[in-house]
Parts: sequence; structure tokens; C-alpha cells
Amino acid sequence: MRNLYLFIFILLLSPFVSKAQEKKAFISNGAPIAKVFANFHAGINPGNNTASFELRRVYLGYKFDLGDRFSSKIILDIGSPNDVADHSLNKRFAYFKNAYLQYKKGKLKIQFGIISTAQFKVQEKIWGHRYIQKTVVDLNRMGSSADLGVCAYYNAADFISFDMGILNGEGYSHIQNDSALKLAIGTTIKPIKGLQLRFYGDIVQKTVSQINWVNFISYNWKDKMIAGFEYDMVYNYKNISNQQLYVYSAFISYNLLEKWQLFGRYDYTESNAVEGEDDFWRFDKDGRAIISGVQFTVNKRIKFALDYQAWIYRDQDKSNQQFIFLNTEFKL
Repeated sequence: MRNLYLFIFILLLSPFVSKAQEKKAFISNGAPIAKVFANFHAGINPGNNTASFELRRVYLGYKFDLGDRFSSKIILDIGSPNDVADHSLNKRFAYFKNAYLQYKKGKLKIQFGIISTAQFKVQEKIWGHRYIQKTVVDLNRMGSSADLGVCAYYNAADFISFDMGILNGEGYSHIQNDSALKLAIGTTIKPIKGLQLRFYGDIVQKTVSQINWVNFISYNWKDKMIAGFEYDMVYNYKNISNQQLYVYSAFISYNLLEKWQLFGRYDYTESNAVEGEDDFWRFDKDGRAIISGVQFTVNKRIKFALDYQAWIYRDQDKSNQQFIFLNTEFKL
């Protein structure tokens, strides 16, 4: 009888012991995140030129494992006054760039919260020089690099993946509620080794709907040379009827030695002529951008680049801008 009582006692206790063992088995782990973009630049234009040091971007945060296929990431983005909207106060700003919960199982990944948008991920990763300059779609504000919403990623096979998101549409610096949402759909195709194609579209429905199209192709040759080209369009830019924006961008990077790399990029931005107007609606900002330079990688956490950057206005009455930059990125 005593053995029976002992058996019943152990049986009743076993669920609690099991749970305690499960809790003990799971050890939450994570890692801090820190990344800094800084530079020294000097103008090389005719007349008065400025030269200054600039702390362009600081990312601080933490990523951690929550168990049961869940994880999370929180990143604070401390940016330059030059990145804020026109007519705003010239002050450094801070926003949550990321604050999301992620679930991942097999080929499926879902993120909810303030998430990095799929629109910029592929181009930014392959361009590989975000600390020097943004991608062309980011530079022309054809959307936001992060937004509040939910996005699902599905790797159907090694050569093709899909993503779909429903987002606030205002970007991570404006997370207020309104009646408009952004529907975003994209696919990434890798038909052969080294070749990658990206097709993406989104729509923000308001009184006038804004539609984005992104078409991107890149090729990685034996990790020695990477080249990319994209052609992107925005219809009804900023939800204003008949305002179209077209951008082209081509870039190339070539690894000379283990730590030395040559790179170059060319952007072209063009707006349309609105009916009833004499000039193109964005004529004062249309033009060509040129970036070229050499990068030295100290290690996986530190990079330096000496580069030339120029902006040539479509409006010939405006003075072109040319600068020499010494850029650096350091991170944990």
C-alpha cells in the first residue's frame, strides 16, 4: 500500500517536475546591437566650401531569444538633422527603428511591430555601403526603411521566396493611426548561382492612391565582384494625382585584395511634367548622383572609405554639389 501511495504521489508531482525541467532547460540568450556611421567631408565646389565632421547615424538596441520559435529585436535610431523633413527644427532625432516580435518555423517567418521593410532589405544588403549613402529608393523617400505593421516571409524553395506585408504606410518616424494602410508584396528569385532578381510593389490607398514598383537585379561573381541595377517607379507620389517619379541606379564593387575594395554608383532621378504646369513637378530635385571610392575593411566590425560624391542638378541654373568624404562604420 505504501508503494501505491508513493506511486500516486510521484504521478501527481511529475507534471510540475517536467515543467520545472523545461524551464530550466530554456536559457534566454541575446546580444546587444550597436552601429555607428560617421564621416568627415569637404566641399570641392567653386567658391565657398564647407568642411566638417558628421555623426550621421547611431543604432543602439538588443536582440534576444524568447523560446518556442519566438524572438524579438529593439533598435533605437539616432539620426542626423539632415534626414528629417523639410522645414523642421535642425535637431538630432531618435526613433525606434525596430521594436518587433518574430515567429519563425521552417520556411515561414512572421514579424509584428515596428519592422524593417522588405522593400529596402535586398538592395541595401547587396549595395553594402549603407554607411556611405542610402539606397536610391531610400534616398528619394519612395517609402520607409521601417514601418509599423506585420510582414510574412516564405522561402518556397532555394531559388524563390515571397514576402507580404500590411503596414501603417507612414514610416517608423510617424506611427500615428489613420485610415490608410500600405499593402506590400514582393518576390526574390535566384535562378542561378550569383544571380538575384527582386520584384516588389506596394499601394497606399487614400483619396489618391500611391503605387510603388521596384525592379532590381544583381550578380555576384565568385565574391570578387558584385554589380546591381534597379529601375523604380512611383505613381501619384505622396498621394498627389499625376505626380510620377522614376529612378535608375547602377552600382559595382570589386575586391582588389582581401581588405581593399573599389566601388562606384550612378543614380538618375526624373519626375514628370504635370498637366497645366510648365516645369516638371520635382525639377529642383531631379538630377544625377555619382559615388566612387575605395574601402578598407579593418575587420568585420570596422570599415573606412575614401570617396567622391557629386550631385548634378537637372536644373542647369542650380550649382552642382561635389564633396570628398572619409566615411567610417563601426559596430558590435
